[in-house]
Amino acid sequence: MTIPVILFVLALWIAPIIVAGKMGSQKGRGGLGVLLGVILGWIGVIIIAVIAPTPDVQRQEDLRRGFACPFCQEPVRHGATVCPHCQRDLPAPPPSTA
Repeated sequence: MTIPVILFVLALWIAPIIVAGKMGSQKGRGGLGVLLGVILGWIGVIIIAVIAPTPDVQRQEDLRRGFACPFCQEPVRHGATVCPHCQRDLPAPPPSTA
């Protein structure tokens, strides 16, 4: 085998590990992403892409995005007591289960 062929094969083997590890870390599952990338390659990338994020990561994403006003469905930041769009009082948030 020549050097370019070896580098090409090595890149095809390492690329899914890096991609799956990055996708997994964004979902709070970095170790699983790397493991799937090592064992299954590009199939592991597909699997980690469809796996749901951990509850902690999902909660942080929800806090970052806010929530929809129950009356007008416009986005509202967490902690708001009045919707800035329809000016209606928002219900109290449910207690945290953490």
